Amino acid sequence: MSASAHPRSSALHRLWRRLGLYAALVVYAPLIGYGSLYPFASWRVPDADALLFLLQPPPSYVTRTDITTNILAYLPFGLVLAALLRHRVRPSRALLLTVMTGLSLSLAMEVLQLFVPGRVSSNLDILTNGLGTLIGALVAGLAKANAWPGNRLIAWRQRWFLPGWLVNVGFALLGLWALSQFSLELPSLVAGRLHTGFTPFWEMPADWSGFNLGHALIYVSEVVALGLFAATLVKPGLRRAPFLWAMIAVTLLFKLLAAAVLLKLSVLARLFSLEALLGLGLGFLLLFLAMSRGRKRLYAQAGGALVVFILARVSYWAWTQAMMPQISEWPPSSGSLFNITGLAYVTSVVWPLLALAYLGLRGLAARHARSGH
Repeated sequence: MSASAHPRSSALHRLWRRLGLYAALVVYAPLIGYGSLYPFASWRVPDADALLFLLQPPPSYVTRTDITTNILAYLPFGLVLAALLRHRVRPSRALLLTVMTGLSLSLAMEVLQLFVPGRVSSNLDILTNGLGTLIGALVAGLAKANAWPGNRLIAWRQRWFLPGWLVNVGFALLGLWALSQFSLELPSLVAGRLHTGFTPFWEMPADWSGFNLGHALIYVSEVVALGLFAATLVKPGLRRAPFLWAMIAVTLLFKLLAAAVLLKLSVLARLFSLEALLGLGLGFLLLFLAMSRGRKRLYAQAGGALVVFILARVSYWAWTQAMMPQISEWPPSSGSLFNITGLAYVTSVVWPLLALAYLGLRGLAARHARSGH
């Protein structure tokens, strides 16, 4: 490559990056509108004093799920918008413009909800949406390549992970897995018995009559599939032990974070059911054994593990439908598809399918590169 080609390549990279951010913003902003105004039926004319909700005290009853949903829904919006604005205006002005835009969008959605029966407009929703926008904008500021901690994250990414935009797509899919942990259904750690009572391992009957083998098998297949998928993003030749221990720590962190956000802290310790402990322990053991065989068939192993994970969930769902038809996983029993738990459940269904398709794309790209075309 000539010396003159490098600036051209760098400019092209920046152009594609900005186009990607614009595309993300164009896609995500309507999704916020869709989730805010669903189900778009039986629109009404609000009362003359409907806007007084802006001046009323915050609602006396607010759930953690609602607050988490409001923050997380606007966090990506703030991140993308701030990333676009920081190249045009000063960082402080970009932060201010981003937060004001997020608040304005949330205000518009809350006012439009006055026209939709079944939706309740709330000034607290505007504030929490604004908080989510602010957090996203701050994350965008921290991710700058020329300052800490963004420069350290970029150096860490270059040292440990394969280059290319396809690998970045893999990171996004791992982010979808993290979102799926906020579901109250399997395979989230908080799933299974949330609505019928917790059964920690120290309260398991001596005859194991309360043990659910299906739950444990789903946890096993989830851990193996997740770990092998993440391993396809790591550079070959690096030590596997640090990666595996990091996978264990990150997996448990996100599961416990989801539980801490959705549940009372006083019951967190009771979430360690025997199914979860055995499932996670056996899953990580099988992951260690699979990783010890090297990278020669890593893509095939990861794809196979994802297929097993998908089949385990489908089989368990079919069994519950046949044996306990009163228990249905679809639609999510946790409520609306547009709060964090409902969205997470949809994500938990979709992400292994997307991951499987992604591995197929990576395999085709690798074969194309080897062919020299």
